[in-house]
Amino acid sequence: MTDRRPGPASTSVLPAHADAPPPGQRPEARAHEPERLEVQRTERRDLILRAAERCFTSFGFHRTTMQLVAKEAGMSQGNLYRYFPSKNAIVEGLVERDRDEARRRFDSVDPGAPFWDQFRKLGEDYFIGDAQCKAALCIEIWAEATRNPEIDAINRPIEQEIVARLVALLERAQVRGEIAADIDCAAAAQMIIVITSGLYVRSALRRDGDGTEQLERALEAVYGLLSGAPALRLSRSDASGGHCGPERPASTQEPSS
Repeated sequence: MTDRRPGPASTSVLPAHADAPPPGQRPEARAHEPERLEVQRTERRDLILRAAERCFTSFGFHRTTMQLVAKEAGMSQGNLYRYFPSKNAIVEGLVERDRDEARRRFDSVDPGAPFWDQFRKLGEDYFIGDAQCKAALCIEIWAEATRNPEIDAINRPIEQEIVARLVALLERAQVRGEIAADIDCAAAAQMIIVITSGLYVRSALRRDGDGTEQLERALEAVYGLLSGAPALRLSRSDASGGHCGPERPASTQEPSS
């Protein structure tokens, strides 16, 4: 009887073209496949973060569920978990996105330009335009951070990094004589964070403008803080019953040291 059993699998030989790309796909295209997939993953994560941002600002942190975020992002809940395993992970993604944005803004500061011009530009970038939506999201995260240690641990480093960036900016301005020589730059940076945090809260609670007027008031306060010059004061005409607005320093005005 003839033995019809197949020979050992190890004796089979693969064709020479087994490692070639599929028909119609060039080898260089396959070489870029990991890069393309990473771009797609980044775009999908950004889509989810924007959906979560809308949910958090519309419904609040606790009322927002993973199911709600998935629906807003137009995907299944199971697919959402492939990118973010929890709501805290989504918050971490939002905070990391804001940190990257803050880095870009501070990196764009021209070290050769007048300090007050650059400081005003940073303020406008943060507080004019879509600041109300950002402010509402920040308040949700801050509120959750007061009772959730994990969220607090996620959120705290971005503030520390911004403070460090502000200190470097202030120290450079101090060397150039653009702010008072006896200012404690670290303490001043912390106070600027307090002022800007208040701006965010006000933007979220009172949506009666684009934030320009409140930013101007804040800039006046910071000007007084850093220069020692009177700020938020009434002019002589104000004291006699005239215009009651404060005197606003020009953005390029250099304070005395």
